[in-house]
Amino acid sequence: MSGRGLRIPSGLTRRARAYLTAHAIRRETWSAEQHRRHWHRDGRAADAIEHLAAYQARWGGLELPPTPEYEGGPRVLDADDPSVAEDLGPCFTAGAPRSATAYGFVVDGAGHFGIVAEGTWVPLHGSVEGWVEAAALRHLADGLPAEVRMATGTRIDGLPERYRMRPVPEVAGVADGWWRGKDSLLAIYRGEARLFGNLQYQTAYLYLGIDDLTERLRLGVR
Repeated sequence: MSGRGLRIPSGLTRRARAYLTAHAIRRETWSAEQHRRHWHRDGRAADAIEHLAAYQARWGGLELPPTPEYEGGPRVLDADDPSVAEDLGPCFTAGAPRSATAYGFVVDGAGHFGIVAEGTWVPLHGSVEGWVEAAALRHLADGLPAEVRMATGTRIDGLPERYRMRPVPEVAGVADGWWRGKDSLLAIYRGEARLFGNLQYQTAYLYLGIDDLTERLRLGVR
């Protein structure tokens, strides 16, 4: 289902809720209780199963549009494979990628949303909500009348300070984040650079000259 009939998780900004209402779909997936029964029979740790089940009850089946980064992101938010890792605590796969990727999308025991490959973990956002908020903000920014500049590698270092920008808190940025100024927005993506140890993978998008930015972002007020 989509549009007005879509079940929108609570706690998101008005901007993110509007984004989901207009562009998201809810697919049929296992319920939280189906997950509990299955993974208990599989002998998984109880705390890992409950962590997964809480995610499934809130996000399970939600399909967002493809994101510009991370090969489009997860195809559908759908939990799988609960486990307990020494560094991550109770964790699980957050959803299958849209295409073949060198990494998977995972939620760790602290609720961070990130990517993992061959034992290397990089949290992108401090929460699943942060990932959704960032997707909504990128969708909005890409549609604004603005001058857009792109930078990669070490050229992105110090951009928020150079343009006197402050963080956008709702995206809960960790490796990735958003910043805003009086008439500008900045998105920085460091996740793949940190995962693969290659600074050239860092990417930033700077949106300049946005008239009435506060008004354009007004749907972001909680």
